[in-house]
Amino acid sequence: MVELDRIDNMILEKLQRNGRMTNVELAETVGISPPPCLRRLKFLEQKGIISGYHAELNRAVLGYKIKALCIVSISSQFTGKVESFVKSLEKSENIRECESTAGNEFFILTIIARNLEEYEEILRDYIQSSKVVSNVKSYILTNNHKCEYGLPIKD
Repeated sequence: MVELDRIDNMILEKLQRNGRMTNVELAETVGISPPPCLRRLKFLEQKGIISGYHAELNRAVLGYKIKALCIVSISSQFTGKVESFVKSLEKSENIRECESTAGNEFFILTIIARNLEEYEEILRDYIQSSKVVSNVKSYILTNNHKCEYGLPIKD
């Protein structure tokens, strides 16, 4: 774990809220001059604390009406079969996240789709077709009541 000071934490907190800030704006908001701010920023990037920058897109406006969590139980702990299953998931752009759980018996997938038909096609083609899958439970998400991006930054 990398030791961060108050200024580093402020930089991280500000960038999580607005990744498009210029270095001058960022330096001003954290109370330091631009050159040391840029050095700190580069350090945070080099250490992998800042792993990337992205734009947050509105999936509904772009036509993705379905967002679902899919709990996938697997029947085999054989590493090769599990790796093959995970590689097949990587082929679908609609499967946005794949997390394994402790014990590696379950995977939790986040899937987006334009409609239920497309969602069912993703399930059939990428998940249910795998010989390692023993059970699938789908939860279509309806309302987002809280969504905090990033991580809590504490001094």
